[in-house]
Amino acid sequence: MRLTDLETTIELLVEANANVDGARDRIAARYAIQKSVITDRVKRTEEFFGAELFGGPQRKEPTRAGKFVARRGHQLLAEITFFGDLVREEAEER
Repeated sequence: MRLTDLETTIELLVEANANVDGARDRIAARYAIQKSVITDRVKRTEEFFGAELFGGPQRKEPTRAGKFVARRGHQLLAEITFFGDLVREEAEER
């Protein structure tokens, strides 16, 4: 999983929590990417976490795990960004 996979998946989950219908279309338009790219990113994120984040007949409704990621995902991204900053600082202090 790449960080962009996680970022896109979180954005999609937040969007789908607000309004399921058309969430992928809105995210695709916002980031100027194809919906198939979003699907691939979600799949890699789900494989990383070992949990389905979307369910339903068209896999567009957030699951319980997906709703959790929607609520807490931005906090996780902030922690990852902060950790990356710390690593870069350590690398500079040789």
